[in-house]
Amino acid sequence: MKLSTILETLAAARLPSVTSEQLRHLVGTAEGKAFADDLKWFAAGETGRREQLAAVVHALAPAVRGTVEQLGFQFDLQALIAAAKLDGSAGIDMIKTANANPGNRARAIAYLQGAGMKLANRTAAAAPALAPAAPIEPPYYSFKIFGSSAALCVSEARTRSTNQHTIQIEGALALGGGARREFDWQNKIIVQLTVQEAYQALALFENLIPSVKFDGHGRAHDKSLHIDFQDAHYFVRVIQRGRAAVALPVRAVDTIRIIALLYRQLLANEPHLQIADIRTLVTRMASMTSTR
Repeated sequence: MKLSTILETLAAARLPSVTSEQLRHLVGTAEGKAFADDLKWFAAGETGRREQLAAVVHALAPAVRGTVEQLGFQFDLQALIAAAKLDGSAGIDMIKTANANPGNRARAIAYLQGAGMKLANRTAAAAPALAPAAPIEPPYYSFKIFGSSAALCVSEARTRSTNQHTIQIEGALALGGGARREFDWQNKIIVQLTVQEAYQALALFENLIPSVKFDGHGRAHDKSLHIDFQDAHYFVRVIQRGRAAVALPVRAVDTIRIIALLYRQLLANEPHLQIADIRTLVTRMASMTSTR
């Protein structure tokens, strides 16, 4: 495909232009072939291809490569494009804003690790500091759980007031249809559990209590998280007043990572305890709740 045709199609999609040098990195790759197909079908009227085109164009930006390498990673264009197609623009935005503060840097590092990027010979911590005056926060572990109409992102977190370990649950609705699922992570609803709620959530996922309901979250106290056990699965709802609820069933097998993360976070708050001790405390709490 001629460069002029590519630029015309990208302009019609209201996307930044690319250079022949940038496109050379796609030659002979699966993502390069997919990019050519998406250009052809977008030009033919399939506007839903725009998101795939955007993922490639933004991943090709020289500033993105520079930041990835500055964070201490080997730049892997194919892995970055694949991640961007899955998460939309949220991941690329994380990389672009990594210079803003240590928190953004930590999130960008975590995203690149999740995308399968490999560290260069030096570690990310040894890379040139983007904000040398401030301490570097560790990358946060996170994972996603997908449904047909919504998705969750579960991650480790710390409470602002007491700096205790807990978890955070983010919910996003699906965007449109098509074979490739896209989710509206830019407009996600975020609920961070208190430590007490983390213990209750663990009791639920250990099948000691049938449901949990955490209300009054967020600065406006307008967010809530409801989780119910329904026979063979759990049903999760992330809610914010005035917005469509994010709701999806979660298979028991998908809760294994949630349970593991809850134990890890709660043990970090009580390093003198062991997993068996946490389980005993949770069981006792659940039995007291059920007898009320």
